[in-house]
Amino acid sequence: MKPLLLCSFLTAGILSAGFAAQNQPPSPPPDHQVHTQITAPDPENPQQAHPGSAPRMVEIPLLDCSGLPCVEMTAGSGKTFKLAVDTGEVNSYLDTKTAQMLGLDLKPLKGSGDSGAAQVQTTVVPGAKLGDLPMGDFPFMVLDTSQSDKPGEKPQPFPADGALTYRAFQNRLLQIDYTHHMVRISEPQDAAQPCPHACSDLLVKHVGAYGPPTITAAGFSINGQPVDAQIDTLFTGTMLVYPEAVQKLGLKKAAKTKHKELFPYVESGIKLGRFDSAAVNFHDAPVAPDAPLYFFTADDRPPAVPFDVTIGSGLLSHATVTFDFKGMHLWIDGNEGPAQ
Repeated sequence: MKPLLLCSFLTAGILSAGFAAQNQPPSPPPDHQVHTQITAPDPENPQQAHPGSAPRMVEIPLLDCSGLPCVEMTAGSGKTFKLAVDTGEVNSYLDTKTAQMLGLDLKPLKGSGDSGAAQVQTTVVPGAKLGDLPMGDFPFMVLDTSQSDKPGEKPQPFPADGALTYRAFQNRLLQIDYTHHMVRISEPQDAAQPCPHACSDLLVKHVGAYGPPTITAAGFSINGQPVDAQIDTLFTGTMLVYPEAVQKLGLKKAAKTKHKELFPYVESGIKLGRFDSAAVNFHDAPVAPDAPLYFFTADDRPPAVPFDVTIGSGLLSHATVTFDFKGMHLWIDGNEGPAQ
């Protein structure tokens, strides 16, 4: 199940295995940056003055999988299945039963001596599509999402057939319109698009020395204090503050909250402390003026992470968030009110 940094069902050892190199294009290097924050074309900046032509965007419904954002993928056979949109993880994955239902050819995961990897397989969905957008022969890890990482415990059934992760959208625009319940995905871009207004660089960072990669962005703030944030759409809360950031953000009192909230799809189910509330901004624009903040409890053992907070779908529920996975930028539109 997901480690406490909310990255995925897969452990760090499995994530660092050779699946990505075998089956998926390389991810951007850690701390990859492209600086493009504009409001109007600048003749002194070639990237701004001569942006790539806007790519074709395909719009598909944003489905609700028990609170998780999902989309429907169609295999070349015509069979459909639901996938959660997971921006906190690198390798897309299918549940074992779904892969069997689709009649896919499963192969053992190569390139890792980790014992957990023996339970993970790989496959390819031929002729995959999202709406009418071709995704080619799409690679997935295959694992049993019903398996708990806590011996003797049965986790809440994962409400999707698997997940599409950020690498699935490499070189594409991904736009999640929470307000209108739509997802827009572009064809692969030849060039990065200019930011329409204030935006942040998307950075790929590793958790610890050997942990899995995830995407992060600056530009967010809590009560005026800037934070580096992991963006994880499978976290259904607003903002989770990590222990190392509590003191520097002046949140020691808030972190002692006695109010708990259950997140059933994290660590086979975890209760986080909830504090109401804080003002969260993105580049000085309000995202949620009264957002709940979440904290680990004394029973949790979160890993050391290279960011201050995890931002989840709960914070973005009144907005449209755009990820440019070609230029590695993030921007947000249409913030309409607090996330409760």
